[in-house]
Amino acid sequence: MIGKSLYRNGEDLYIILREVEISRLLDKGGQIRGDAFNALKDYLGADKVLKNPTHFLFCETVQEANWEDITEVQEETKEP
Repeated sequence: MIGKSLYRNGEDLYIILREVEISRLLDKGGQIRGDAFNALKDYLGADKVLKNPTHFLFCETVQEANWEDITEVQEETKEP
């Protein structure tokens, strides 16, 4: 994957940091290797992991922007 992909899940927006095939994180019994899963999540700095039928999507949540409306413009004063 080149660049960064975005994924919308309901009202939430995520940056996909890495896609990993589910099979790469399974042990011989077909269970998720929690140690490898958590280590990869920490390494990538992911705060959310989504799953589709074939991949885990290690993601970073896009935070909603906070702003304040400016109602009055203040002029800068210059001292001579």
